[in-house]
Parts: sequence; structure tokens; C-alpha cells
Amino acid sequence: MARILFVEDETEVSETLDRFFKREGYDVYTADCHSKAKDLATRFPPDVLVLDVMLNHGPEPEFDGFDVCKTLRDGGYTGPVIFVTARTMEEDKLRGFELGADDYVTKPFSMLELKARVGAILNRVGGVRSIYRFGTTEVDLDNYVIRHDDGAEERLSNREQELLRYLIEHRDKVLPREELLTGIWKYSPNVTTRTVDTHILNVRKKLRDDATHPRFIETMHGVGYKFVGREG
Repeated sequence: MARILFVEDETEVSETLDRFFKREGYDVYTADCHSKAKDLATRFPPDVLVLDVMLNHGPEPEFDGFDVCKTLRDGGYTGPVIFVTARTMEEDKLRGFELGADDYVTKPFSMLELKARVGAILNRVGGVRSIYRFGTTEVDLDNYVIRHDDGAEERLSNREQELLRYLIEHRDKVLPREELLTGIWKYSPNVTTRTVDTHILNVRKKLRDDATHPRFIETMHGVGYKFVGREG
């Protein structure tokens, strides 16, 4: 599941984007100003950033989409950027491309058009992220391996990789066992919630995670699990 951060100051547009792209299977975050965008991009690094150029209806009208883009780029964001604007001035587009924009969409636009552009960019850059760094632990999902700073490596099975990817992509969200069964095992008839618990236990061991003081996977008693790992 690819993660999109929309920076849009018009509430109605933001809510429409949120509903549409969640329905299409994306992990969606929205911000209406510079500081919120910076905070969300830091806590939930996006796979693609969609920025409205004009943010004069938000709580920080002194910052526009170009300012947000520059801040996130300076902070280390290297992913794709799509600018959205009602303005068609050539200098605006040139400025956006100078900041590393990958595409430019002019309002009004259809959700299907924006979806197609997002999908095309993600396909071009290789889709969703596969390597995550959590302190002394590196998770390489494409290669099914967890690497520790002492040089040790732990191999992941197919199910363990799928489970860990799902947890990471839904970090800080409480995931009921039933949702994990649906998302990972597709409700196979021979699968029980105990299967989920067993796989969580195996992944925890490979992450060197302590269930009593978790750095990665927190047990939500009677419900399921939550991934709480922090990148950096």
C-alpha cells in the first residue's frame, strides 16, 4: 500500500481526496499548512507528495506549496512530488520543476486523472518503499531480511514479510487480528487468530523486540497489534 501526503488548504477538496484515495487502497494523510505537512512527512514518510501551490486559506498563509516542498526536500524527502494549482503561469511550473517536481496538475481536475498520474509516477520510481531504518535495525522487505548493526541477519518467510510490511504501512494504527487475517491470509479456511499470534511472535524475535517493552510491535490486548517503530 503506497502512502500519499496531500497538502491542501481547502477542506472540501482535502476530504474528497482523502475519501477517494483511501477507497482506491492508498494510505492517505492530509495537511492544510506548512507545519502540519512537515510533521506528517517526518512521522509518516510518504511514497508520493501531492502539494497545492496556493495555501492561502490554511492557518499559515505565509507559506505556499513551494515553501513546503523546499522544507521537506531540505529535511531529506527524496520521493516524487506532484504540484496542484489553479494557476497556469509558466514561471510557476518552472519554479516547481526546479524544486524537483515530477508532475503538475491544473485545477479543476478529476480524481481519476490524479489517480492515473500518481500511479504512473509510483510505477516509474519503483512503487512503494522497501527499506526502512529503525535505529540499529534495518528492514529490507524486497530481500526478505532484517539486518542488525552487529552484522546479524534474520531471514523472513513470505508470510512474515507480508505481515511486517502491512504493520509498517499501517504504523500507529491498531490492527485487529481479523483485519490481519483479511489483509495477509485472505481468510484462508485453515487460519485462526492463533496463526496471527504465532507469526507476530516470530517477527518479534527477528526484530529483537521485547513484548513487555516493545520498540516495534505493541500488543493491544483483546484486539490485535500496533506497529510503533520510529525511523531514524
